[in-house]
Amino acid sequence: MTQQLSSRQQGAVGIPPHKQHSAKAASESPSDRQHIDSMFPDEASLEGIEVVADNMRRRLSALHESMHTLLRAQSANAGHQQQSIEATRAAIDDLYQRISEMRTKARTSERMVLDITQDIKALDFAKRNLTQTTTTMRRLQMLIAAVRQLRQLKTQKRWGEAAAVVEAVSGLTEGFSGFERVRPVASLLADAQGLQKETASLAAAEVERGFDAQGLLTGDTQTMRAACECVQALGAQDRVVGFYCKLQMRAYSAIFQLNDDVSQLENVSRRYAWLRRILRNYAETHAAVFPDPWRVSEQLSRRFAEATRDQLGELMATREAVGAEQLMAALADTLAFETQCNKKFGIVAAKGSDSSDAPDRLSVYEASGEPAVSFVGSISCAFEPYMAIFIRGEQAKFNALIARFQAAPIAVDDDPSLSVLASSTDLLYQFRESLRQCASLSTGQAMFDLASVFSQSLSSYARSVLIHKLPSEPQLDDLKHVCLIVNTADYCAS
Repeated sequence: MTQQLSSRQQGAVGIPPHKQHSAKAASESPSDRQHIDSMFPDEASLEGIEVVADNMRRRLSALHESMHTLLRAQSANAGHQQQSIEATRAAIDDLYQRISEMRTKARTSERMVLDITQDIKALDFAKRNLTQTTTTMRRLQMLIAAVRQLRQLKTQKRWGEAAAVVEAVSGLTEGFSGFERVRPVASLLADAQGLQKETASLAAAEVERGFDAQGLLTGDTQTMRAACECVQALGAQDRVVGFYCKLQMRAYSAIFQLNDDVSQLENVSRRYAWLRRILRNYAETHAAVFPDPWRVSEQLSRRFAEATRDQLGELMATREAVGAEQLMAALADTLAFETQCNKKFGIVAAKGSDSSDAPDRLSVYEASGEPAVSFVGSISCAFEPYMAIFIRGEQAKFNALIARFQAAPIAVDDDPSLSVLASSTDLLYQFRESLRQCASLSTGQAMFDLASVFSQSLSSYARSVLIHKLPSEPQLDDLKHVCLIVNTADYCAS
């Protein structure tokens, strides 16, 4: 039915025969057949085929009209799109042209800013150079005036005013450190340097003339103090301090000759008494001459310590025999003097320091906390090579004590509560006293040698006293005697 209807419809609508095959092939779709079958289910329904054909033709015409309308709209839209594209291209070209113009103007502005900046830099450099030149010229004028004024003050010996001018000259000359190649400036600097040296020499000579050959003050104290301040400003205080110490030590060398009785080891305390007298005289009459930061009294004490150390070392080296008692007495006086010097000048041990370290690395000034060199060991180090005399004296004392213990009988029944021999406690007490004395004098090799003497003395005591006192054939009555000796040996060993 469907096939018959299809051929009839094709003929009705006027489809050419050569196109009927393709139309037939196109109508082979199952959905088309189902649609036609639904429209013409039987032969009776074919009576309205003309009506269906008219409807289809009207619908086809409407479709064609719609297609033509769409095509016309599409053509119109294509024209509008082309216009939009052209307008967009024109806008882009205009924007690019504006950007190029802005870039050109930016480069021009940058060049202008660079030119202005370079001009500003050049003006800034010129201003800086002009300011520096003005400052340098002003300083140069000030230096010329200061040098002229210092020359006048030097001639007039107005040392107090000269000290202030010297500081000004020193400060001004530092500002011309890079002008050595400028001949006038170099000549002025050389003149100022020579004038400073000459002023320092004259001011130091002013102080030196204030003392006579015996070290007594003969000049005016205020004038000499002003000269010292001038010397300090010029940094030449070492010359004045050295002169004063040498002048005072001249009397010391004249009094304490090597072969005189007053210079012997047993009279070492007189040396320290001499220095105390000199320091007392300095505090009363000479301290007003020298500025406190110079520490003249301390420098004088150190010169004294050096001279005394050398003289005592030479004295003990040339002396045929040095007694142990004399040696220990002199060493004790020396250590006491060194401790007094540290206390007088405010030198204390640094915090956290160990007494076994070198004193010059541990000590500080108590007032300022600055590093200082301790006086301890400055003179006593001369005794160190001769501490063997003390050790030999202690060994001889222990040997004599042991010999006395050996000769004395053991009195067991004298004291029933006695648990050890009394000689052992006496010997160990002497050990303790000897150790205390040695520790106060030296903690070096002498302490080690004394420990060896203790060991030898204990061995000698065990052989000569304890073993010697043991009965050769002990009896029951000797039991208490033997127990006492054994307890003594255990006591000494512990």
